[in-house]
Amino acid sequence: MFKVIQKRTGRIQGYYNPRGNKTEHRNEILLFVLFISGILIGAVAIRTCSGNLPQRLQMLFQNYLEVKAGQGIGFNFCNALFRELLLLLAVYCVGLCAVGAPGICCIALAYGGGIGLIGAYLYKKYMLKGIGYCALLFYPGRILFIAALILAASCGVQMSRTILNTLIQKETAQETNFRSYNVQFLKSVCISVASALLESALFALFMRYFQLS
Repeated sequence: MFKVIQKRTGRIQGYYNPRGNKTEHRNEILLFVLFISGILIGAVAIRTCSGNLPQRLQMLFQNYLEVKAGQGIGFNFCNALFRELLLLLAVYCVGLCAVGAPGICCIALAYGGGIGLIGAYLYKKYMLKGIGYCALLFYPGRILFIAALILAASCGVQMSRTILNTLIQKETAQETNFRSYNVQFLKSVCISVASALLESALFALFMRYFQLS
């Protein structure tokens, strides 16, 4: 499958080079734009909606706070990590599909939309308290996880294109490609662990200063 494999540098030329080509950087820029677009769409949706979306968000958010407040930092860490690993697993599996690139882009857009919805709801409902909650408790961990998700999603998009090219050109895939893909996702998992730890630690430290009811 690969035209040239340089053993000293580990760089793969021809199809899939996880971190060393312009295509990968373009993927990352595209995914970042999708995240931002999703955030803006979510923010606009919560400001312009006239239905019962705010009431549903309020109910979900209050249940979320009650559950987190009733658990220790260890349980909150495990729950946050489990949530993030599920999303990474979805990206990982979709990236192994020949036509998985659009699905990964949809995941990025939807995740950004969820962040935009919650952030705009907190600002609309609680004003300065909502801004403080987002700045101290909500955004830091999410920003770190977005970095992990962009890394994973970019590799997933590139892997999906590689599989599609392999099927079209009827070439044989090599193990190096799949191994590199797994390594990139392991990096995303490590960042996700740090993200979950940061989220749970910030909640334990600062949630006492916010009475959001």
